[in-house]
Amino acid sequence: MLNLLPKSSAAIVRTLLLFALGGMVAAVSSVQAQQQIPMPASTPSMAASKLVVLDPAHGGSDTGAVLGDKVLEKDVTLALASRLRSALAASGFTVASTRESDVADILTSDSRAEVANRSHALACVVLHATAYGSGVHIFTSSLQTSTAGDGDGGASGFSPVQWETAQAGFVLQSRGLAAAAATEIGKHHISTLSAQAPLRPLDNLMCPAIAIELAPLIANGGITPVTEAAYQQQVVTAVVQALVWWRDQGRNASKPADLDSQIAAQSKAIATAEAAGRSAARARAANAVTPQKGKQ
Repeated sequence: MLNLLPKSSAAIVRTLLLFALGGMVAAVSSVQAQQQIPMPASTPSMAASKLVVLDPAHGGSDTGAVLGDKVLEKDVTLALASRLRSALAASGFTVASTRESDVADILTSDSRAEVANRSHALACVVLHATAYGSGVHIFTSSLQTSTAGDGDGGASGFSPVQWETAQAGFVLQSRGLAAAAATEIGKHHISTLSAQAPLRPLDNLMCPAIAIELAPLIANGGITPVTEAAYQQQVVTAVVQALVWWRDQGRNASKPADLDSQIAAQSKAIATAEAAGRSAARARAANAVTPQKGKQ
């Protein structure tokens, strides 16, 4: 479940996450004591332009929400990340994850953000799960948009940014990615709820970033739990489709207005699909209570 308040954590990170990016190795270190961070002056590599960072929330002693009998959020997010990793790799992405197992000494919230920030990631997907609501909840940062960094990951040169508002220069892009994810998930007849919230590590990320929170799916008089493999796979397929669109088209908008238009189009498509769903539901309800001819 999403936690809107930062948690205290150990100052020492046991494991430095290392992964290759176009022949370069990026080292992850804690930046909890920093108030400002520099945006690297180097141009993102081709490998980084295909890199997606997955952040399965919680882990270790931080179990997250209890979603049912012996069902912990930390296990659901890890399973979802594993499915996403495989599907993204099959679609030509490079994938880095803030955790790949349930170790006791997990990365801090700030260190998780560092994984994406130091690698110039194409996108970051934070994973959560909840027992409340239905379908998939998609969150982006509630920070106001800013021109700092111009959404280019710092390719234009050195520019210090405030750690707590690092996402401000990427909010518009994050909303575009969120709209694409909502559209793709809707194609699988899974309800979505989109919102903005002050979240860690979203607010600290210098790349397009969204949080995906998986809730039970309530539909057709039944409830599909978040642990259902087929349900998870549908969500994974939709998120990968959205990231493919983002890699190939969405991030290449020549100016903010272009992306604004794409977001508006995506939102309109979502609204149309929701309206059609409500109309179909009303029709089914009407048919259920209307006597058929010859059987009155």
